[in-house]
Amino acid sequence: MKLLLLKLALFSILCLTIVTFVLVRYGGNIDFFYEKFTTPKAKSMIIGDSRSFQGIQPRVLNEYFDGINDDLPILNYSFTIAQALIGPLYNNSIFKKIDTTSRQGIFIISITPEMLTSKKGFDNQKGEFREQGQPPHNMNIVDVSPNYEYIVKNLSFFHFRGAFSKNFTLHKDGWLEETNLPENEDVLEQYKIKQINLFKEGREDYPLSKVRIKSLHHLIRKLEKYGTVFLVRMPISKEFLKYEEQYYPSFSHTIDSITKIDHIPYFDFNEREAQYKTYDGHHINKYDGVRFTEDLCDSISNYLKNK
Repeated sequence: MKLLLLKLALFSILCLTIVTFVLVRYGGNIDFFYEKFTTPKAKSMIIGDSRSFQGIQPRVLNEYFDGINDDLPILNYSFTIAQALIGPLYNNSIFKKIDTTSRQGIFIISITPEMLTSKKGFDNQKGEFREQGQPPHNMNIVDVSPNYEYIVKNLSFFHFRGAFSKNFTLHKDGWLEETNLPENEDVLEQYKIKQINLFKEGREDYPLSKVRIKSLHHLIRKLEKYGTVFLVRMPISKEFLKYEEQYYPSFSHTIDSITKIDHIPYFDFNEREAQYKTYDGHHINKYDGVRFTEDLCDSISNYLKNK
């Protein structure tokens, strides 16, 4: 019996060692979120869904404000739309990850209509949220490497083949880099059609949620204790924008109202002349992502200078 227990213990240690090695070496290639929970708490943060997850690059922000702002580096704490819905759950996770010693932090909230929606079958008023049980909402420990809590709770999110294929890289600063996108224009057009059809599917079951709008107010007001909050609507294709405005005609009014009540700057890049290439209609590719992030830095800098 003792020998069996010893063998089991040795086997467990061996497995743990292998898993730890894989996570430390390839964590950013086998899971879209894991690295976000292995880095220190952040004094500045990017919040949003997959548009900002891929489209706003912390490296560019850090270089731009280096020597100007002491509460850097900035962390991209965006997720995909399945998780990054504004509400009590996302708010709680954001404040677990914030370094509360920050006073000049830069907090960028990339907002989309879908981030403020409820879903048929989930009563937000009763505390029912469709993102419940997913990362980051199921995480208690958000700043430890290696993060074994994440492995236990979110093993289904791992793509271990990614250690070899490396189709994406989640950088330590939280930015997701797509590294294997096609260059064929016809394929990219099909990507866009697919994304638009996914957005349109059952859209009547996703109305704007008063609970989520109220949570956005709470998020802004609490973040203001640690720095300046910027609300951003990222640029998307004209086709995609047309459908967002068709299904959520009150969205712009809602955001304008929030910014006026909370007295925060709002940058809607769909109202600007600059064009940025997307690979599917609403995710900026990594090359134009640099240019977009630089333009966003200019907007932030101009606001802070005239504040």
